[in-house]
Amino acid sequence: MTRTEVERALVRATGETRATIRRYGFALVPEEPDLPTDPSLVVDCPGCGAPLDAASVSTGVFKFIECRRCDAVYPFAVDEIYVADDSHGAHAACA
Repeated sequence: MTRTEVERALVRATGETRATIRRYGFALVPEEPDLPTDPSLVVDCPGCGAPLDAASVSTGVFKFIECRRCDAVYPFAVDEIYVADDSHGAHAACA
């Protein structure tokens, strides 16, 4: 689909003018978005806020994660784990 075809389809669907559609800046999106090749699961440290690698959690009924920067172990809930985005750079290095 070309940009002109997208604009025509939007004009027909919305009833707006082509100039209005151009002002909104509609553009073609690739079919498959660029996803990180190896997403990292992290938990934020309650003490310093550093993202901690969720792969290093304790196994068992109670979940704990260690922050070497704070020199502490914290409990956490599974719903606190999230996929880290690469916009913040690499994970904070522990001392």
